[in-house]
Amino acid sequence: MSTRPNPLRAAMQSIQANPTSPALTAVPIPQKPTAKTRPTPPVAPSRAGKRSVSGHFAPDVSRQLRILAAETDRTVQDLLEEALNDLFRKHDKSAIC
Repeated sequence: MSTRPNPLRAAMQSIQANPTSPALTAVPIPQKPTAKTRPTPPVAPSRAGKRSVSGHFAPDVSRQLRILAAETDRTVQDLLEEALNDLFRKHDKSAIC
């Protein structure tokens, strides 16, 4: 019975025969990112210093909000700012959006 050639064994024999082979050059091992080394994603200037406020609603709510934004030629962000400011005023808070 013949055995299959072992590519790993052949590579090891080649390296042992030629120890200055480029295969032996040091290759940095990638490290798992940690909280200290994890890069922060880039932030758009319009979002700098701001936080996201969100909620889960029925698909009809999202659709109607986008339709209203298109009809009034405004963004959904603008409509939500207006709605939040109205809510704040209703509860005697300052409009800060």
